[in-house]
Amino acid sequence: MIQKKNPAYKTYLKYIPPGGHVEFGEKLEKACAREMREETGLIVSELELKGVVTFTRQDYHSVCFFFLAHRVEGVLVSGEPEKQSSHWIDLAGIDRNEKVPGYHKDFLKAMLEAGAYLNGRVEWNPADDQVGWSIVRTERSIAPRT
Repeated sequence: MIQKKNPAYKTYLKYIPPGGHVEFGEKLEKACAREMREETGLIVSELELKGVVTFTRQDYHSVCFFFLAHRVEGVLVSGEPEKQSSHWIDLAGIDRNEKVPGYHKDFLKAMLEAGAYLNGRVEWNPADDQVGWSIVRTERSIAPRT
C-alpha cells in the first residue's frame, strides 16, 4: 500500500493501493506493472484482474482496475518519496488497521475470496464531505478467452 503525503488528497495519510493513470495506447496490465514499479519499486507479473471500482464526487470521476499479482520481485521503496511512502500491510489484520479506508477493507476482502470478481463504487458527498461505498456485485471470475 502507499500513503499519500499531500493534505489535499481525500486519502491523506491513509493506506491505499498503488495506482495511477493509463497512458495512451497502454494495456491495463502494463499500466499496473509500471505504476507498481514507479510507486513501490516492486516488479509485478502474472497479473489477474480482480475487480473494477468507480470513484466519484461532484467534480471527479475515476474508474480503477484492481489486479492481483501472482509474482512479486524487488525491494519495497517509494519511487516518488516526495508524494508518498510505500508500506507492506498485513492483510490478516487489515480490519483493525485504522489507516486503511473502510471501502478498501471491504473491497480487498471481496476480491481475495476464491474466484471472486468485484464491481464496486465509492461516492463522496460534497455537502458533508462524507464517503459512501457499495459492492454492486461480486461473482465468480470468468476465464479469459484465448
